[in-house]
Amino acid sequence: MTRTNVRLNGRGVAEGTAIGRAVVAVSDARQVRYKLAAGRVDRERQRLRAARAITRTQLEDISTRVSRTVGQAQAAIFAAQLLMLDDPMLFSRVDELIRTERINADWALERAIGELHEVFAREGDAWLRERIGDLTDVGGRLQRNLRPGRDPLVSLVQELDGPLIVVADEVSPSIAAQLDWTKVRGLVCDVGSPTNHTVILVRSLGIPTVVGLGSATQVILPGQTIAIDGATGEVVVEPDQQALERWTLRAQLATAALRKLDEWRAVPAATADGLRIRLDANLEIAEEVGRVLDVGAEGIGLYRSEFLLDRAPVVGGLHEDAQFETYRRLLEALAPRPVTIRTFDAGEERWERVTHGLARRERFGLRGLRAALQHDDRFRVQIRALLRAAPFGQLRILLPFVTSAAEFRQARALIAGIGRGLPGVDTVPVGAMIEVPAAALTADRLARDADFLSVGTNDLIQYTLAIDRTDQRLSGHYEPREPAVLRLLRMVAVAGWRAGRDFSVCGEMAADPLLVALLVGLGYRAFSMTPAALPVVKRSLRAVDSRLAERCARQAVTADGAEDVHRLLAPIAEVMHKAIAGG
Repeated sequence: MTRTNVRLNGRGVAEGTAIGRAVVAVSDARQVRYKLAAGRVDRERQRLRAARAITRTQLEDISTRVSRTVGQAQAAIFAAQLLMLDDPMLFSRVDELIRTERINADWALERAIGELHEVFAREGDAWLRERIGDLTDVGGRLQRNLRPGRDPLVSLVQELDGPLIVVADEVSPSIAAQLDWTKVRGLVCDVGSPTNHTVILVRSLGIPTVVGLGSATQVILPGQTIAIDGATGEVVVEPDQQALERWTLRAQLATAALRKLDEWRAVPAATADGLRIRLDANLEIAEEVGRVLDVGAEGIGLYRSEFLLDRAPVVGGLHEDAQFETYRRLLEALAPRPVTIRTFDAGEERWERVTHGLARRERFGLRGLRAALQHDDRFRVQIRALLRAAPFGQLRILLPFVTSAAEFRQARALIAGIGRGLPGVDTVPVGAMIEVPAAALTADRLARDADFLSVGTNDLIQYTLAIDRTDQRLSGHYEPREPAVLRLLRMVAVAGWRAGRDFSVCGEMAADPLLVALLVGLGYRAFSMTPAALPVVKRSLRAVDSRLAERCARQAVTADGAEDVHRLLAPIAEVMHKAIAGG
């Protein structure tokens, strides 16, 4: 029996929602290796030159096509790859190996690419490390042209009817440029990063993309229906009828909202009856702050500072001055809008990679504020950098993975000590992130000490329902509509309202228009979401009366299960569908 609603989580790197049939492709890096007879060496060198000539022609054609259809900036990716063909460290080295060691061209190319991989990986320069993807792409194309034949993924996509989702271990930029994107609606990869060239290319094409899933090619079967969210990184395999309805609604709302993005950008977010709602944006990469402004966000509700660790240039983590510059630029770009920066939400495993380049199993619960207080030298460096940047904008500091009021007070006292003598420190709000049931159950106490509360629903759901989000066997049980979750969310809203504190939601629930309406009914008036979701949520809320949302929410918290809540939300889904139909 086929399992439904198998949920995978990766990293969303190109925003948008897509539904389609899976096309699964795994590259095969194994090469034929053999020694050459003396009389075969010149013939083998000629085979290499012929493969290079074919590769050059292909890359020139791809560059021309991309320049015409996407833009010159994206075409520059392939201009750089053309230069690699003439790099003596590559081609001349392959030719040398064929001549001196009398090995076949495929094997020689594999060795030369491997040597360059090691050189690039050893360098501390992030720009050089990013070139590894280009090197792999050029090497793979040369290998294929040593034994000519059309790329099987490109051919398969041409033969199939869309809509399709390509699921691959990785897709090179040159292969991506040849795919028929009128059929391929989304891309899912086992590996990848927001800055590699394939991602830059598909983002320019507006193709939703999720990377870093690790084993998607092993879990997803060809032909299965999958839904992906390129903003949140969520992938659902074989969604059941209810899930398919929700995903279809999200996709339709997104399409409708994008058609009128310019018209809606400056319009304040509100419900149909005029209840004012605040919509902020989540951000991971500071350089993408322009996207936050483009969609009309009122500020940044969550900047995930731990993604700076992925770029840490030195052993021991990030220097204070490097952090300060990042925070200063971010605050200046958004001023006078508020910017909420979450302190590093990193466990031991992530810090080990930064400090020693080692991987270690992350200890359960040793992350966020707990890890910061246990290693307060790291925390002190970050807090100093944040407080130094505070005068350049409207900074708010958010402490992650808070479990008790006592823990929060300890951190706040530490922050006060670090900031002693710095200008304006007393005016910087410090908030608590509600991600574990212990924090939700004691939200009334936390609200006395914190300046604001921010609910991270992703972790709150998994800890409440005892579900590891990375365990595919349990992924179908990850359900934000469970009444137990909704009761905790209402508890936090009541605590924030009674204490007169600002309180908001910043998890994946905030990116789902139907669930945002439910949260409005539970008392929330502020949300932070991926930039792509913001115009969709804004337009959807305009169709919903807050009194309808409140009625649905009152019934939802007393329901027996998620399916009952799904039925209770039907009237809200109906008015959203009417809004789409009405343009």
